[in-house]
Amino acid sequence: MEHGRREPAPDRTPRSHETRQRKSTRRNRGRSVGFALGTLVLIGICTAAMIVGIFMTYVKTTLTPTLEVRAEDYTMNLSSHIYYQDKESGEWVEYQTLYGKENRIWVDIEDVPDAMWQAVVAIEDHRFFDHHGVDWKRTAGATLNMFIGMKDTFGGSTITQQLLKNMTGDDSPTVNRKVREIFRALEFEKNYTKEQILELYLNTIYLGKGCYGVQTAANYYFGKDVSQLSAAECACLIAITNNPYQYGPMSTLVITREDGTKVTARELNKSRQEQILDRMAGGGDTGLTYLTKEEAEAAKAEVLHFTDGTTSAEDLVAEASGGVKINSWFVDQVFLDVANDLAEKEKISVEAAKQKIYNSGYNIYTTLDPDIQEIAESVYEDRSNLDVTSRSGQKLQSGITIIDPYTGDIVAMVGKVGEKEANLIWNYATCRRQPGSSIKPLTVYSPALDAGVITMASTFDNYPVRLLNDNPWPKNSPNRYTGWTTLARGVASSINTVAVQVVEKLTTSASYAFATEKLGLNLVADDINTAALGLGGLTHGLSTVEMAAAYACFANGGVYHEPRTYVKVTASDGVTTILENESEEHVAMKETTAYFMNTLLQGVVTGGTGSSARFSGMTIAGKTGTTSENYDRYFVGYTPYYVAAVWTGYDQNEKISYSGNPAITMWKKVMQQVHQDLPNKSFSTPETGLVSVKVCADSGLLPTEACMADVRGESRVRTVSVVKGTEPTEQCTLHTFVDYCTEGKCLAGENCPAESVKQVGVLDYVREDYGETIQAEDDPYLLVNLQKAVEPQPPTEENPAGTAGGCPVHNQAPVVPDVPVVDPDDPNYDPSGGFGDAGMEKPGGETTPIIPAEPEQPTTPTEPTQPTDPSGGFGDAGGDWWQGFWEEQPSNP
Repeated sequence: MEHGRREPAPDRTPRSHETRQRKSTRRNRGRSVGFALGTLVLIGICTAAMIVGIFMTYVKTTLTPTLEVRAEDYTMNLSSHIYYQDKESGEWVEYQTLYGKENRIWVDIEDVPDAMWQAVVAIEDHRFFDHHGVDWKRTAGATLNMFIGMKDTFGGSTITQQLLKNMTGDDSPTVNRKVREIFRALEFEKNYTKEQILELYLNTIYLGKGCYGVQTAANYYFGKDVSQLSAAECACLIAITNNPYQYGPMSTLVITREDGTKVTARELNKSRQEQILDRMAGGGDTGLTYLTKEEAEAAKAEVLHFTDGTTSAEDLVAEASGGVKINSWFVDQVFLDVANDLAEKEKISVEAAKQKIYNSGYNIYTTLDPDIQEIAESVYEDRSNLDVTSRSGQKLQSGITIIDPYTGDIVAMVGKVGEKEANLIWNYATCRRQPGSSIKPLTVYSPALDAGVITMASTFDNYPVRLLNDNPWPKNSPNRYTGWTTLARGVASSINTVAVQVVEKLTTSASYAFATEKLGLNLVADDINTAALGLGGLTHGLSTVEMAAAYACFANGGVYHEPRTYVKVTASDGVTTILENESEEHVAMKETTAYFMNTLLQGVVTGGTGSSARFSGMTIAGKTGTTSENYDRYFVGYTPYYVAAVWTGYDQNEKISYSGNPAITMWKKVMQQVHQDLPNKSFSTPETGLVSVKVCADSGLLPTEACMADVRGESRVRTVSVVKGTEPTEQCTLHTFVDYCTEGKCLAGENCPAESVKQVGVLDYVREDYGETIQAEDDPYLLVNLQKAVEPQPPTEENPAGTAGGCPVHNQAPVVPDVPVVDPDDPNYDPSGGFGDAGMEKPGGETTPIIPAEPEQPTTPTEPTQPTDPSGGFGDAGGDWWQGFWEEQPSNP
């Protein structure tokens, strides 16, 4: 028996092994697929949950605070009122009722024919009574249409959604707005009935030609009260809502079709009217039964009789509301300011805020001074005060803002020349226009004085600073350069070269920070350059409100007040505070800086570019501004009582041709009347901190004897006030003594007599040479130029002989003739002096007679330019002729 031997195992074929492997693989794959699908589903659920969570958080934190819309704010039953404070009693006095921009006559739903709201439902939202603010079917269709573009005009908004958009003005074409609108509609319908919603809708829709609401439209188009309209007329009005310009029956639009035929707006209105009538009778799958088919056909056949349109919607509303007038420019602005502040506070749109103001019965307490407003309006309404027309036919325009400098209160404002014809129109007082040089006190001089970069003793060389594009820059207006100039003269004459030197010494970044942070100017980063801050070429310009508020800081001792048009707003009960607008103030500059600026800007008016602004009996300071090409003219002037900023120019930039400054003209016509009964007074002066010092008018340093003996014939020493501790400590290094010939008016030479020579002070300074066309007025008094004047000059085309140089009066040395040495033993000696023996005495006393030469033919005498010297050029030759050579000869008679 064999030990350890085993029987062989049964054969295992390869096929059976592979089969088992495949079964195992399938099970593994099934588990993997199931796991993957489960993971994806789980991820999807988690993602969806996250999205829903994020969306709900968005709804709660972002949407919910803006969802509530109260219809009470838009019922237009309570008008708001404007008040001003009486200056003597301090009592608040009603100025006027606030009138809206929209021409609307409110009508209750009970007075509206059923056909009107039925027409709206039929064409705009036929399932209106079946949904709760949102028609989900239409919303889904509109969303799908957004991606596949089934129809060009597929809308998903319900009447409720359209109403909310009209009331709030929230109509931006964004997904965010649409989501907000959906949630608002759902919330709104929880609080208001369908009837209330229809009433609001019919009173807010725009129906063309300035008509808001169906009552105004009924009066305008048909000359009827809305309650008298037929179904045909109701459908006609509702047909306008889709596009008032295209479907308005009085629109002048004419459309040319692709086949060349034309169709008018009235024909398009008729077509849409018939479509509405059909839908009211169940057409278009609406299922509505507001009209029978027969009634619909009868309405289609009705002939509509329109008015001639000569009575405007404005006139209709004025008549219906008891003579509504146009708001003043000031009231327009206070309305806008309140609307902006209310929108910010309540986190609603500005349009929604406007509607609340119109209809909530607010009491608005303003800063208005009605007397000053009346003066400004009377001047600006009279076109003869600025009757200027451009070459293209534009009328010269202007805007003015007047501010109390001690409170920042805007007391008056006018935004256009001529009669105001509507509410909330373009306002030139609040729009931004270029200020030109009137910005210099704000961006150049006050920040430089405040930082100690310059003092009232500072001087500058009024001469181009550098080449810009190969041209000397900057240019002055007029294009002249005076040379060394005081700060006061630089400001008074609005010298550009001085402003550029100061702002570059200050740095543009420091200038920008001061103007924006201290003076509230709305500049942009692109303005951080010398041309913008030093000369006024800003990116967007500045308004008269900004300019007046900034200048008010000077009159107010350096304290800046944020400008405001109102003090507070209360609810209709007169107790509940809606808005509080306290005056915001801060110290913008040192009191001494404000004092210096008042001094400098008074110089502009007393002896500078603003001299025409003066009127008797009042202290006035100010600054002019002119832009390149003379497109804009500015003047900001102020007194110890008020600040007024005025802009003038054309709506479209065009050169102003005017004798003088039109901005000053308007400023003076207003401000002279404003100050008529006010006593004169001065601007305040700091009690301490100032010191007077004598300085050189050219260098700004302590004067020397050379400064007092300036060649120009007057002392260059002046007295200025500076902040104590900033007085100059160095003596003038600009003046130097030279010997000067008073007769030759030049540097004295060695030939100039002592009695004609004296010591004078001249300017030891060398300028960049920009060519003959660029000269400074003090160039003749520079030492270098005085030296050049006495240098020999080579011959030129104009002066072929050239010049010998030296003093033009004493430029030749005395001529001493050579006296010949007489040697009788000289064989060439001729005692006759070249005349032979003629006239010579012979031995025995006889003389040889002189035979005269044949006389020349006479010539026609000419006028001598100078009397001749009978001595032949040797003075009184004869005897000791040279004895009187140096003596001064008597002048010829």
